[in-house]
Amino acid sequence: MEIKKIAEAKQFDEKRFTKIDMMKTRKSVAFILNFLPGQEMRAHDHPGRVLYLLVLDGKGTMSIDGKQIEVVEGDVIYCEADEQIGFVNTSDERVSIYATMTKIESV
Repeated sequence: MEIKKIAEAKQFDEKRFTKIDMMKTRKSVAFILNFLPGQEMRAHDHPGRVLYLLVLDGKGTMSIDGKQIEVVEGDVIYCEADEQIGFVNTSDERVSIYATMTKIESV
């Protein structure tokens, strides 16, 4: 068993968004994405992995396969391995997103 505090992973940097790993195993990783106002994560995919995202604080615009979706605190987002995902903090407040990424078992 391992216990971590989310508050400790809410680390921000003026230069770019931060990704703070919280826990890792061979098949999955849990991490926090932190964005100051105006910061963005370019669209990218995660081949062979599915992704679950929980908006902990704030709001912004998620891009999933080019479709712009407004997300707010409390929203949960699921992304398939082949989906392109990006994010922009379009608000005046800090945004933190909790994420888990899990390898897909080959059938």
